[in-house]
Amino acid sequence: MTKILTKVLFAVGPLLIGAAPTAYAQTTVIVQKEVAVSRILAGHVDIGIIKAPAENITVEVRNSNKGMALASAKTDAKGYFHVDTPKSGGLFYLRLSAPGVNPYELRVRIKKNGPPELQIHLSNAT
Repeated sequence: MTKILTKVLFAVGPLLIGAAPTAYAQTTVIVQKEVAVSRILAGHVDIGIIKAPAENITVEVRNSNKGMALASAKTDAKGYFHVDTPKSGGLFYLRLSAPGVNPYELRVRIKKNGPPELQIHLSNAT
């Protein structure tokens, strides 16, 4: 009886280990209420309490809140991104996202006398 039980555990054990539930981070979409102002669609993105540069964040420029993406870019190792400003209008919707990060949405108005670039802070998904 002991030999049979040992053989069954040896054969089934790896399957039980592989069947362990996988935990995924919960994400919450963060929406900035105020309209940001900038001269261009560029800036720095940081993340977390220590405000570390956020690398490899996808930045999408959209024509409306849920509209199609007009352009996109990824942040570099220093958290910097630059997207060429589309020809259509002066108000743009940006969505920043990456695995393990709460997606962030904001509206940006392009103005000649605005700040030179955007500063965006992201939070880790929990």
